[in-house]
Amino acid sequence: MSYENFVKEQFDKNNWSAVAESFKDIKDKKVLLFTHDDPDGLTAGAILKKLVEDFGGKAVVKLPPTYELDEGLLDRELAKDSYDAVIVSDKGTVGYYDEYVNKVDKFIVIDHHPPIGEVKECLLINPNIKGYYSCSTSYLAHMLMTYLGYGSKYDDFLALVGLKGDWAVKPAVDEISDYVKDFYKERIEGTFDNIIKKIRSRPTMFEFVQREYTTLLNQITELYFAVGGGGFQYFYNDRDRELSKLDQAKLSFDVIEAQRNNFNFISWKTLEDFITDTSDPATIRKIFEYFKNDWDNTMKLFSGNTSLIHTFGSTDVSKFEGDNVPLMPMAGSVYNNELKIKSGKNEVLFIMINKEPGGGVHFSLRATSGGIHSGKFCSNLARRLVEKFNNRDEITGGGHPFAAECKTRKSGVSYEEALKVFNGLINDMKKADESGNRQKAEELGMDYLK
Repeated sequence: MSYENFVKEQFDKNNWSAVAESFKDIKDKKVLLFTHDDPDGLTAGAILKKLVEDFGGKAVVKLPPTYELDEGLLDRELAKDSYDAVIVSDKGTVGYYDEYVNKVDKFIVIDHHPPIGEVKECLLINPNIKGYYSCSTSYLAHMLMTYLGYGSKYDDFLALVGLKGDWAVKPAVDEISDYVKDFYKERIEGTFDNIIKKIRSRPTMFEFVQREYTTLLNQITELYFAVGGGGFQYFYNDRDRELSKLDQAKLSFDVIEAQRNNFNFISWKTLEDFITDTSDPATIRKIFEYFKNDWDNTMKLFSGNTSLIHTFGSTDVSKFEGDNVPLMPMAGSVYNNELKIKSGKNEVLFIMINKEPGGGVHFSLRATSGGIHSGKFCSNLARRLVEKFNNRDEITGGGHPFAAECKTRKSGVSYEEALKVFNGLINDMKKADESGNRQKAEELGMDYLK
């Protein structure tokens, strides 16, 4: 099937045409676009901003640190100026977004995460409402752009980076998600071969199954993770006076925007070629060096400080607790493979718990299988924390079957209190496991008992 036919089929099948129609009267309108500050959110935001502009509108882009869009932030931004529409990109599909619909004429959610609650009123594009298809929000934004008859090679590239950032394409190991194969075959292969070919170089954060080969795509996406803070606000403002006032997420978005007019991808043979073509190569090189140093230190810290806490079915659950550990989630993805080797036949769920310098607690999960649904675990953990301590705007959690996060941020929840709620959730899972209570198990994300 051609990519365009696939797009049309998906829009017809999922009733997404209402979102597409909402763009057709956007000329001279002002759009407030909230997008995630990880590689997928950054690239999705750049595609959507361009689409708004293609239809004659103006988009103001915001990169808030929370995974979900909290109402207080939305209200503050809407109070600053008059907007005709709000687009929420790669920031969850959350039931309470329906409460925001009446704040503007159009409220649009474009997202690929499994939903938290049910969204009924928002204009929505998300293929993962009832099932799970490995993709990215950048890809969904690209599908929308394609459906509306727009696009360019640069937008193809941005969609590809977002797909890599959210693990839907793995050219170094010849794995491409079924949901994106038509796009990949038609728009990527034969055009971006220098970016997707296997090379022997320093392994990136994406080489967690093997460490022999990587690709320039992996390197570029890792670079955007490093410069933008990866969605986890791993910034280097305290490392260098020249970085002290830098907004790294905005820098990443600005670099992506600028490269649209300087897209010399055919000449890229190395990551340095790519960096040289960016609008601020000196700053990017500096940040990337800090990132690589932190990465090596965190990998050393995991070794010898991780313990097995329980085995659910055939999944070993291991835990690491740290204090102000940088790059924890993605380094954990690589270390998780070392745990898998040690576990033998069993799968692994690696739970990392970090006491953050601002006082918040970050729970990060990485899994080798979906036996325990990481996203459900984190959404349940966040829900319990909110029920006990309130502060829904600060405490958020959710994600995918194999990777998810829960953060308490500035909610005032202490590390000890957060750990008690976490241990309570683990104990409830043990009870469900022992009793075989399938209804409770499904609620808790224990999918191996289905």
